[in-house]
Amino acid sequence: MNKAKNVLAIFAHPDDEVICGPGTLALCAERGDQVTLVCATRGEFGPIASETLATRETLGEVRERELRQSCAALGFANVELLGLPDSGVAWAAYEQHTLQKLVHVIRRDRPAMLISFGADGIYGHPDHVAMSELACEARRAAADPNFALSEVSELSPYQIPRHFFPVWTGRYVRQLLAALAEAGTPGQLWALKPEQFPALESVITAEVDVTSVLPKKLKAIRCHRTQLARDNALALLEGKLAERFLGREFFHCADKLGGTPLEH
Repeated sequence: MNKAKNVLAIFAHPDDEVICGPGTLALCAERGDQVTLVCATRGEFGPIASETLATRETLGEVRERELRQSCAALGFANVELLGLPDSGVAWAAYEQHTLQKLVHVIRRDRPAMLISFGADGIYGHPDHVAMSELACEARRAAADPNFALSEVSELSPYQIPRHFFPVWTGRYVRQLLAALAEAGTPGQLWALKPEQFPALESVITAEVDVTSVLPKKLKAIRCHRTQLARDNALALLEGKLAERFLGREFFHCADKLGGTPLEH
């Protein structure tokens, strides 16, 4: 059995954690790994599924609460928010020294594995793409002895051994929406189209069976009530369809190595 280690996930918004390997994070937490999630924003400009859940003024606070509830459902409580503006990560990250903050987290926690967005941001969201670039740069900088932390100089350089990007393909999204329609419960994914998910199956290097923690995954997804309209595909999935479409998670290893995120 693997010795418990630190695991780090870096994303842009509350609810990114439920589309970017939540079952894998739950499995890590279940076996005793110390999981930490760094979230760039509070998602204050996201949609509001019902006016009874939040207002534009309270949405950031509500979504932070949803995020913490979601992570608790997945089995971990370490959540750090960077305070960047929703839909403004790219321009604000430099001003707010985000790279320094991420390198500090990496050198402090010395994680055995990192999960973050790939270059496509799954569906091209500018905040996702910006956080992909920042996570990759932070990983490089954390290992560079010439990169100095301005506030915590005693933290020594550290190279994260493995880095994984969650993969959603256009084919997967097309099949998901088609299956829901055939079941008589047509749905949508925040009005995104399958062609907005550019990844091909050929980029997948790892697959994780998460059926054993599927109840935790579904509970985490449904914590994000403000983001799940009644016809959202993730809100509609249950039973066999949930097992078919949420029971496996797919990744690309940035290091071009074999193995899955669980093999760290």
